[in-house]
Amino acid sequence: MQDIFVPQSAPGDALVSPLHTVTYVTSQAETMERALVEGYGLTDGGWNAPGDTIARYLGFESDHTVRINIFAKQGDGANVRVRVIHIADDVPEVRPEYLGLYAGGATLSFPMNDLRAHEERMNAIGIESTIGVKEMDFTSPVGEVYTSAEIVYKAPDHAFLMGVTRPDIFVPTGPIDPATGIGGPSYSARCLVNAQATMEFFRDVLGFEVRRDTVFEVGERSALLMPEGTRERFIQCFAPGSQTGYLVLMDHHEATIPSPAPGFGPPNRGIVMWSFLTSDFDQVRSRIAEAGLTMLQNEAERSSPGLPPGRTMIIEEPDGFPIEICEA
Repeated sequence: MQDIFVPQSAPGDALVSPLHTVTYVTSQAETMERALVEGYGLTDGGWNAPGDTIARYLGFESDHTVRINIFAKQGDGANVRVRVIHIADDVPEVRPEYLGLYAGGATLSFPMNDLRAHEERMNAIGIESTIGVKEMDFTSPVGEVYTSAEIVYKAPDHAFLMGVTRPDIFVPTGPIDPATGIGGPSYSARCLVNAQATMEFFRDVLGFEVRRDTVFEVGERSALLMPEGTRERFIQCFAPGSQTGYLVLMDHHEATIPSPAPGFGPPNRGIVMWSFLTSDFDQVRSRIAEAGLTMLQNEAERSSPGLPPGRTMIIEEPDGFPIEICEA
């Protein structure tokens, strides 16, 4: 059976890396820390207050008091990092309720071996799932049908944390620590309006491969609590040569609900930014300029928290979501 997670390309073909860091702004620091450390086994990097320059670079105003922590899986299972920024609860949430139809950052997902055991673990620390374990049928690029399973948890600020398993005949969505049966984050998903333009941005500007682009109807017992029969365009984008650190774009067509927040990025709460590395910063910057995209931060000569030191920039892709590029 053909597996889209096994690349037909080489890492050397990639202009930018797989997803490196997901930024999550929350007013519930303790709950977030408990979920990521006790629930998923990530390492707590420690809370720090950034200087005014870094805070402004990340999208926060002078009247915002923030602190930052980097959570990451160490050793076996290491993958995408999570940059958590704690802010007061008087800033808007991108998603005002647990409903997958809202546009904006939606999920942060982890590979694991035993979903039901993990649900017990999360329940014990006060994190509940939406509907429990959900099995889902997928179709391979050559038409073969297989079943994967997932569990979705209600995370702070109305975003979702997930656990995902795939059939034994396939590789998992990311590396898994054999000692715990859980890996670091392997992908992040967004619900969006401009799916075509955003997909073309990742493909044509950042050089990602679109390995799945399909439309289906949401069935009963939606793990993201969407109405049965909702049409969803489901797109998976990978950096060349990679089998993890990928992106999921979900378009719910006429059922999409606009976010009540004034934007999808900081200082709003929720999943608000994706960050990537590149060894050819100038080429990426040139492609972004040719595409006419909005530059939020250009060639900042400073270290972005959790990323390697080097030049960075933050842009808005066609749906208005912030994308950070860091020179590696």
